[in-house]
Amino acid sequence: MKLASKQFAVIGLGRFGSAVCQELCDSGAEVLAVDVDEDRVKAVSNIAANAIVANCANEETARELKLDEYDMVMVAIGSDVNSSILTTLVVKESGAKNVWVKANDKFHAKILQKIGADHVILPERDMGIRVARKMLDRRVFDFHDIGSGLAISEIVVALKNMGKKLGDISVCKDPEMKVLAIKRGSEILDSPTYDTTLELSDILFIVGPHASMAHRLKSI
Repeated sequence: MKLASKQFAVIGLGRFGSAVCQELCDSGAEVLAVDVDEDRVKAVSNIAANAIVANCANEETARELKLDEYDMVMVAIGSDVNSSILTTLVVKESGAKNVWVKANDKFHAKILQKIGADHVILPERDMGIRVARKMLDRRVFDFHDIGSGLAISEIVVALKNMGKKLGDISVCKDPEMKVLAIKRGSEILDSPTYDTTLELSDILFIVGPHASMAHRLKSI
């Protein structure tokens, strides 16, 4: 998906911030990359539309960068918790519309939420959860948190359900779960019905409550 009309600012260019910057740029987005470390800024200067050495914990700097004009600001400052908190506070007060922040632990995350971060990410925890889910059930490709307590999962149809209809699978009839589409080879079956017959290795795209999705998907 091309994001040419979107503008993003990434503050903090460690491994996480640089990876976010790279992915956004590869997708065609316009990215402002900011860090206090000149070497880190130079490292992304060939991919980001603008790469600047600056301290966004400074109110005047945040105003000069016009962060309120960006669609999203990512505060990806690493181990310096105080700098992360102060930068998030200043960025929010500068009028930024949507601020995502990387947190180091749950305590850090709580503080960020209290000062107004729109979305807090705990990379190691989130990755650990995803890896554990794959270890428990190899049929599950991934869980994608989409907010409001919901997640989308990709899951492979097991041999025991080959030839059954979608309506024969209890989880697919659960009013809190919704099968959005089925991928069958290179074909996408959108808006499948209860009469759709399942084939081995079909991939179901299912949306439902994040907290209980893993348990509910065991029936597939």
